[in-house]
Amino acid sequence: MMEGIDMMTKYMDDMISPYPIRIVDLKVDPSRLKLQHLKIGQVGHLPGRTLYREKAVFKEWALVFIADGRGVYQEGEEKETEVQGGAYFFFEPGKEYCFGPKPAESWDEYYINFRGPRVQEWLREGLVFQGEVKTAPEVHKWVHKLEALIQLMDSGIPTGADRAALQLEALLYELMISNDSGREGDDEHWPEILEDLNRMVYEPLHPELIACRHHISVSTLRRITKAHTGYPLGDYATRLKVGEAKHLLINTNLQIQEIAHLLGYKDPLYFSRVFKKITGVSAGRFRDMM
Repeated sequence: MMEGIDMMTKYMDDMISPYPIRIVDLKVDPSRLKLQHLKIGQVGHLPGRTLYREKAVFKEWALVFIADGRGVYQEGEEKETEVQGGAYFFFEPGKEYCFGPKPAESWDEYYINFRGPRVQEWLREGLVFQGEVKTAPEVHKWVHKLEALIQLMDSGIPTGADRAALQLEALLYELMISNDSGREGDDEHWPEILEDLNRMVYEPLHPELIACRHHISVSTLRRITKAHTGYPLGDYATRLKVGEAKHLLINTNLQIQEIAHLLGYKDPLYFSRVFKKITGVSAGRFRDMM
């Protein structure tokens, strides 16, 4: 395995690292791939990276795994997050990121650029996430898997690229499982978070206030909510409002427009569309059925 790695093309780029770096692009015609729903465009290994990038925007999704060293990661205007060996995060196409080692420091980086409809399913199931840094145990295990994936991409044959895509999905799944195994502590936050969300059905949702109250980041708040409910934070808050609307429709004589305003909807027509989308019937029809 190591002999194959040594034979790969290495590049010197003093702007990125004082050490040779490896970058492998997809070497075959994408139309020859069997897995059209997922394609890896490029993989790379940047040992001793010193380059810090500001407001970088990417065209494809990317997984970044930090094998060693330290630095920072920031998505848009979100709070800057410290990064160290074992950390991994994603870049979403079209968003701005600041990331990299701090001055006089470096990190050992692996990255994989990917695209395709399969990514949307990964987002729904939590294999890919946004605006957050997670940490994986046993760094050497993941480095071994990443090196094997680079080898497949460097093979220059369609089956190698397809297998690399399959290995990427397996890698992301294993990272998710390994990370979730240490999440029991999140359960202690959930009852109070749920209480806050229920209390806010009559006002606009303010994730920053809830996160601050529980001394967690907004991205952690979103992750905890998704883990316990299966819905993104905004969607779950909307469902709580619709649940309260049902209660008001059944137990009060308030007009639908009044209920909409009580729940923070300035446009009753928009509220009606949201209600029907979630329940399958209009608010008026729901009241008549009861």
